[in-house]
Amino acid sequence: MSNRISTLTVVSALALCVAGCAAGFNGPEHAMTVAETHPISVDSQVVTLTIDADATTTDLSDRDQARLGAFANAYLVNGHGPLTITAPSGFADADGHEAAADIRQALNDAGVSWEALSGATYRTGGDQGDQLIISYTRYVATASECGIWSGVRSRDYRNMRSPNYGCAMQNNIAAMLSDPHDLIAPAAITPRDAMSTARAIEAYRAGESTSSAGEDIDAQVAD
Repeated sequence: MSNRISTLTVVSALALCVAGCAAGFNGPEHAMTVAETHPISVDSQVVTLTIDADATTTDLSDRDQARLGAFANAYLVNGHGPLTITAPSGFADADGHEAAADIRQALNDAGVSWEALSGATYRTGGDQGDQLIISYTRYVATASECGIWSGVRSRDYRNMRSPNYGCAMQNNIAAMLSDPHDLIAPAAITPRDAMSTARAIEAYRAGESTSSAGEDIDAQVAD
């Protein structure tokens, strides 16, 4: 009888230990992935460039042309949506619109298509300087802040991951993203080169090599 009581006591103790371990190790916070614990947020920002409108001339200075070229390159890399040129309404009759036309031409010369360019106007105040505003939208990725030390113990016998686990990796991913908009929607696929495909098929039918040309590299192993 005593042996049976001892056996039941041991089994009950083991059951309590297993239940205690399950309660401590399998909480809902432990099932979260690193991306859920340290999410990357993507926000839109409006990038602007202002150019002073000169009523005496509509020609762009060399400095303004260089600024427009750099602005166009940034738009081609990170821009989304139209590139808008906003001119003051009623600026010296048609001078403001002529200056906007010159800016459009400079942006197109820098590689921005005509379809991506749009125009708008704004009202100016009495003493407000007349400026032409070029703007576009880009996206910025920001990860959660690292350095969460609350709840971290020098000894953790449960061997659970720390609150900072994966935070540095998420910040590195956010910093290395070429276009953060890819986290919202995938980038469009460019059409394939039909002429290149046709040339490869013709070379295959003719028994010629279809691989890319390469160079033989001599390698030496040190003794």
